[in-house]
Amino acid sequence: MPEAPDSTAATTWCVIGAGPSGLAALKNLLAAGIPAECLDREDDIGGNWRFGSTTSRVFASTRLISSKSLTQFLDHPMPRDWPAYPDHRQCLDYLRSYVRRFDLAPRIRLRTTVERIEPGGPGGGWIVHADGTSRRHAGVVIANGHNHVPRWPDVPGTFGGSLIHAADYKSPTHPLPIAGRRVLVIGGGNSGCDIAVEVSRHAARTVHSTRRHYHVVPREVLGRPVDLRGERLLRMGAPLWLRRLVGLRAIDRTIGRPRRHGLPEPDHLLWESHPVVNSELYERIDSGAIHPAADVAAFSAGEVVFRDGRREAFDIVICATGYRVALPFIDTRLLGADTPDGLPRLFLNLLHRSRDDIAVVGLIQPDSGQWGITDLQARLVARMAVAGRAHPRAAAWLYARRQAPPSTPSLRYVDSPRHALEVEHYSYRRRLERLVAGMDRRMRAGAPRTVTGPVAG
Repeated sequence: MPEAPDSTAATTWCVIGAGPSGLAALKNLLAAGIPAECLDREDDIGGNWRFGSTTSRVFASTRLISSKSLTQFLDHPMPRDWPAYPDHRQCLDYLRSYVRRFDLAPRIRLRTTVERIEPGGPGGGWIVHADGTSRRHAGVVIANGHNHVPRWPDVPGTFGGSLIHAADYKSPTHPLPIAGRRVLVIGGGNSGCDIAVEVSRHAARTVHSTRRHYHVVPREVLGRPVDLRGERLLRMGAPLWLRRLVGLRAIDRTIGRPRRHGLPEPDHLLWESHPVVNSELYERIDSGAIHPAADVAAFSAGEVVFRDGRREAFDIVICATGYRVALPFIDTRLLGADTPDGLPRLFLNLLHRSRDDIAVVGLIQPDSGQWGITDLQARLVARMAVAGRAHPRAAAWLYARRQAPPSTPSLRYVDSPRHALEVEHYSYRRRLERLVAGMDRRMRAGAPRTVTGPVAG
């Protein structure tokens, strides 16, 4: 017979994943007075930013594509003397300092693999099965990330050379030596562009295949991170058409728009796709180090057939074609999934529509830095947990917000798997801020007179 769930943790929330999103969730739950523990299958914290771990997808030269100012947690700034775009080593150091500052380590259980979570039955909560044991928890925060399962391109035929996914690419020497080889990189996102630039410095020939053409944005404009330039216009309330005009002119004066490099213009407007932030791609194309190519139509032994009919032989193909959302430990129908892709259908990609005891933090792809936004997500989850215990008016208010029809997105994104989780960071962040403030007001109004101030966090 299966082991009966341990009921000693019935008042404790469980956070799954000790990457940036899970650490923010754990910190905010604890700060709000909610007992919580965090489970992670690795032997250290950091998730994707712990280079070399089984769950990490960064490569040796990876650095942030959003500035530190728009990436950092809300109450834990990155060091002032760090560069505008820290590398993965600095990011891991930053996460470790976050754990130390808020004393999170005692509440993190490493080397613990979550196998299954299921509803706790009439008593509510969830039963978490991990490493052969079962525990009942008052609530669950899923924060395991969404870069685990590679999405391979649907290309007919068999490639006779070495075929790898960007998930396994770590450097020009690992897992395969690139020097002197003919390399094709498939994918026009940030990973694909970064890998193409890096590979082009070592390979005998580098070809970069993309399904469509994208707007490429420089890292800096007039010595300042490009996202901070854009943030200023957003705070000023500049209309979208004006921000696009200013953005395109800044791009043209800094790295040049595609036509200056012999490339077609994108088939969509600026910001209708996830931004590609790269200041070197066009330089490598102009020098002949990278050869742009059409989408791949088929593999044929050691050759690749492109959509325009061209054929070329390669030694290595690197597929930087993204990832599938995977939550293998839960039936995603419990999270509102109703389509074959199994993608949860949640309020703000965060909260269950009707349950107050489960959330998915970090299931977004913002067009700017993410950790500050997941910090806000975690603050809202913590308030939901507190309200569910002691503030029925606040809980009812949040429930009503979650029943409202989805609002019209502030931007229309290109219809592709790449944008399944895309959110416009500024408007999304403001919605979270308003919800957190609304919960604070209602909890203050309903709190005993001996309690003052908002919930911590």
